[in-house]
Amino acid sequence: MNIYVDFFMKKYYLIEILILAVILNFLTQNLINKTYIIPDNFEEKIQFRNPKVTLKTLKKTKKIAVDNQYDFARVLTINFLHNKNSLKKITLNNKRIKTVENIYKNANPENYNNLLKAFSAIYNDLEYFPIVRGKNSKYWIVYEDGFYENRNFLGSYKHEGCDIMAEYNVSGYYPIVSVTDGIVENIGWLPKGGYRVGVRGNHGGYFYYAHLSKYTNIKKGDKIKAGTLIGYMGDTGYGKEGTTGKFPVHLHFGIYIETKNYEELSINPYVILKYLEENILYGDY
Repeated sequence: MNIYVDFFMKKYYLIEILILAVILNFLTQNLINKTYIIPDNFEEKIQFRNPKVTLKTLKKTKKIAVDNQYDFARVLTINFLHNKNSLKKITLNNKRIKTVENIYKNANPENYNNLLKAFSAIYNDLEYFPIVRGKNSKYWIVYEDGFYENRNFLGSYKHEGCDIMAEYNVSGYYPIVSVTDGIVENIGWLPKGGYRVGVRGNHGGYFYYAHLSKYTNIKKGDKIKAGTLIGYMGDTGYGKEGTTGKFPVHLHFGIYIETKNYEELSINPYVILKYLEENILYGDY
């Protein structure tokens, strides 16, 4: 009799343990899904387009990526999510990146992949600062963070880029190069942008160079390398083709990504330009 009682008691305890294990697993997964949630289309939100990021964190992230043979955008994506949509600091080292990444991917596979794709389009093709510095010139450039400031030409709108101003206010003085490898997708006149060039990077980002004084011999459809001379800084735009002199000489530099709901969505390029100042090309002027 005791043998049968003992058997059924063990079976009962085993069932209890299995039920508790199922409940615990459910609660754990539910907690993970809530803690590691990525909102739909988050790459379209202003928190992503104008992120809290510093030059120091970009440089540190790049070092982690290079030292561990990780994808640059992958390390940025994981730290951005882990730090509550901020890149002011990097808290994940190489040992924890893969673990945290798997949690996010399992909890939100589609949203994670979309965010990683956006980071890749912005960061994975970056090579050079867009302006060549003269070896013999005492003049350089200045720029500030003017992303999303109000502008009023042809109606009110938000400024979707960064204006790099010439210390030497002469059109055609500063050479402009492509920041990335890519394909020349657009070239020609725009009422706001004047003579402009648009280069599609290999990971999908669109890099926009406006107010040029003139182009080199590039044409639409050309495959170009990072550092290719594409034109010269100018003051064209704000009118019909050929309009000049409406503003000081400068380069308007913009970065755009394609998302689920937008063909072109602007990203603040200010800190990216600071990062690219580590790789300035020099020329004979």
